[in-house]
Amino acid sequence: MKIIICIFTVFILFNLLNLSTTNSQNFNFTTNMTLTETDVTQKIVKIKCTEMSCDACKRSITKSINQLQGINSLNIDLESKIITVIYDDTATDELSILNAVIGAGYEAEIIE
Repeated sequence: MKIIICIFTVFILFNLLNLSTTNSQNFNFTTNMTLTETDVTQKIVKIKCTEMSCDACKRSITKSINQLQGINSLNIDLESKIITVIYDDTATDELSILNAVIGAGYEAEIIE
């Protein structure tokens, strides 16, 4: 019985030591990642474009916005007439995105 308890204790201690080593390695891995730097610079802008009504409108606006630097994601909802853009604020800004929509020939306004 003492042997079983002894083996069990050694097993638990080994796992605890292994767990603490694994946690420290994971911690170092996460702190060395640079994703947090890029996440901080991302912003979202929503633009209402009531004139947008078809796929040709969507393509025209998409082409105009995608010419800007720093566009990470673009979603155009024809039903709600809302354009949602996730962008890098070190490369562009809300006004530039709005002007891209206006430059494509549509009246638009920032709603968020």
